[in-house]
Amino acid sequence: MNTEISNIPSFYSGNCHILHVNSDSCDILEEIKSENCIMSTLSTNLAAELKPRGLALKFTAQGLETYHIQNRQYRISSGKYLLVNESVPAMEVVIKDAATWGMCVDLDPCLVDEVLYQMLYPDDLEGYRQLNSYLLSPEIFVREAMASDSMKALLNEYISISISATIDKPALELIFDLISLLVQENTSTIRSYYRLKLSKLSTRKELFYRLLKGKEVLEDSVLYPTSIKEVANESCLSEFRFYKLFKECFGISPYQYLVNKRIACSLQLRRSGLNWSEIARMLNFSDLAAFSNAFKKVTGVAPTKYK
Repeated sequence: MNTEISNIPSFYSGNCHILHVNSDSCDILEEIKSENCIMSTLSTNLAAELKPRGLALKFTAQGLETYHIQNRQYRISSGKYLLVNESVPAMEVVIKDAATWGMCVDLDPCLVDEVLYQMLYPDDLEGYRQLNSYLLSPEIFVREAMASDSMKALLNEYISISISATIDKPALELIFDLISLLVQENTSTIRSYYRLKLSKLSTRKELFYRLLKGKEVLEDSVLYPTSIKEVANESCLSEFRFYKLFKECFGISPYQYLVNKRIACSLQLRRSGLNWSEIARMLNFSDLAAFSNAFKKVTGVAPTKYK
């Protein structure tokens, strides 16, 4: 384990540990003091409790890692990553009976803030000097996503570097590259956060957190009947305020968001061999005609003509 696994003299003020763990234990992380760490892992069976530091990214290159965070389960299969941070006091990770290649990266929140600031205020050359906390609330940066081809390529490269212990540049530049790509891939979420026209930062953070909660409820309701009242209640907002703020934040009404998700799901169900009538019932449309109208509105063609 080394701060810099190359022979390049220290070039940046910060540093980055790079290591590979080929065991069923992550206890070695307790020894790391740097804010930045790149660790590749190979495990077949693992049950451990982890404590996130800064902003952490968990990527699965091959296999399946299951995380339990605040009564919610995240299944991070091949090509997916999970973002989590120090607002989560602890999380459980389980790997069971499958050789799983993974990558864990701890990122210094101050570096993340600087990239966020440059994205939001590209003309301000001095403001980064006053940054001292997340521009985007840390409680919000807890999510899973499918890595883009660029992200997969970068993280797989980091796995190779960790295993080979060979690098031809300062290790901190790997962190710079990853943060830049990470912010780029999450631009939609970040800009949604700043669309909320609120004067108090604390209010924006809380409302955005509630809207994300409502968004999760909508996504979980694709195959189940629900109402906006139920979703708004889960978000601790009135129906009207949930509707208004959801549309302001995400650029789409909650109802249309759910319809879009159901139409996307219908395509998956169709590929599994179900007919359109069965799919319409499964997705809680009143009848086939209502489903067909919604399908055409979203895709531009009727279900029977979709290829």
